[in-house]
Amino acid sequence: MDETDIEKQPLNDLHPSDTKSTVIISDEDGDAAAVVIPPKVETHIIQSAIVKSTDGKFHRLSFDQNDKKLELVLLKSDSIPTKYKMSISFSEIVAIRNSRVKLSGGLPKVPPPDDTVTDKKHPNAIFIYYAVRKNVYIWRIREAIILFTTTHDKKQWIDLLQAALKAYEPRPKSLLIFINPYGGKGKAKSIYDKQVDPILALANIKRRVVLTERANHAYDILQEIEKDEWTTIDGVVSVGGDGLFNECLCSIVIRIQIENEKDIRDINVAALAKPPFRFGIIGAGSANSIVSSVHGVDDCPTAAVHIAIGSKCSVDVCTVHEGQNLLRISANAISYGWLGDVLRDSERYRYLGPIRYQWSALRTTIRHPYYFGRIAFCLNDGEVAKAIELPECKKPCEYCEGSKSDSLYPYHWTTDFTHIICCVIPCVSPFTPYGLAPNTGVGDGSMDLALLPRVSRCTNLSVMRKVAMYGGKNLASLENSLHCYRVKRWSFTPGALVSPQNADHDPKEMRQGDWNLDGGKNL
Repeated sequence: MDETDIEKQPLNDLHPSDTKSTVIISDEDGDAAAVVIPPKVETHIIQSAIVKSTDGKFHRLSFDQNDKKLELVLLKSDSIPTKYKMSISFSEIVAIRNSRVKLSGGLPKVPPPDDTVTDKKHPNAIFIYYAVRKNVYIWRIREAIILFTTTHDKKQWIDLLQAALKAYEPRPKSLLIFINPYGGKGKAKSIYDKQVDPILALANIKRRVVLTERANHAYDILQEIEKDEWTTIDGVVSVGGDGLFNECLCSIVIRIQIENEKDIRDINVAALAKPPFRFGIIGAGSANSIVSSVHGVDDCPTAAVHIAIGSKCSVDVCTVHEGQNLLRISANAISYGWLGDVLRDSERYRYLGPIRYQWSALRTTIRHPYYFGRIAFCLNDGEVAKAIELPECKKPCEYCEGSKSDSLYPYHWTTDFTHIICCVIPCVSPFTPYGLAPNTGVGDGSMDLALLPRVSRCTNLSVMRKVAMYGGKNLASLENSLHCYRVKRWSFTPGALVSPQNADHDPKEMRQGDWNLDGGKNL
């Protein structure tokens, strides 16, 4: 697995004694004297002013230019500070404006007007719009109105704050946005126009919007963007399902490797070059597992607020190879067997919307597929002890017999499989609200590999029901037939290659299922 983020290294702790310097000075007679140079003190700039709130009460407004933080302290009638105060970090601020923006339910309903005109009702006011957590997962926007005594003071402060906000590095200034107009039952464009664009416009973010017209349209555009535009992009946002996000991810990662002269087709490449900008996702699809895993919810305005204020987290990606050829790059789940067949079959019924998954699950359960093959994998560090839990292979097995071995994949299991599921992220979705993955998190550098051997229809349905009710974390203890491992890499060899001599005698062992993997086109 290749991480798309670089681990930050902590700075060494500095003690007061470490911050002094001693210089030895010699005079003409050779006598030496020690001079202690005092430590260099970092200048901490804090500006303040007395302001009023809309209820007529006075406050002290302070702006810490080093920590990029605003603080309002309520004052008594004799200007003595009280214990009541409010702090707003620049990491939470969406906009600082001259004119007011109407909010409804914590959101602007239309893109705000130009900010060159001062608010008529409050000509000496600054309007600050900042992100607040409505509950554990949902974020919205709140307004703070600050009244100055003179127009001159107001102008000085708004110039200062707007310049500081514009220079705040984590905030994106230019976004390339791809919208799948068929996503979300055909409502993706409407979702963007009503719930996302007003927030990005409020944050004064430049937006280039592209409506995708076909599969891999976003992939091709990202490959063909001119260098001048490429270097001015702060982020790429997908408005649709997991497939569109992975398509954008795949294209950008491949382009970056080519620019850095890395052979991404090499399965043994040490590490991937990190993209120079961030990825954003607005969940306007059916499952929305990536955005739900990152934010805990697929609420579109919440995702838009996080994009506007420059929130970030690292996310793992996995590469999928066939031999020495790279097939896909993905950031969510890979499935084979029953679930892979369900998801592949559901593609034929996309017009049904999310209910297509239940319909395809019923169709696939009636068929009750299982597939013979060999899984081989390399465990994550600290997981070696779990190797003893590997069940006995179905004979004959050339690995067990000692005629074949692979140092890259020291553990293996050859049998009939009902499920092979690999999760790169927790894979939270409406169908698995507690997550599909037993252990893996967002950006933790590992994958969860879940293996379910051939079981009855009833057992398979019981496993799926338990996943939906309890999530993957609690499933391993509830289902003895399920085997879960944290892995770095793994491979699957289909039955036709495991036992080619049986191809004519047992066609059931040679049949293959459908792999389901969101991402860009095959390479």
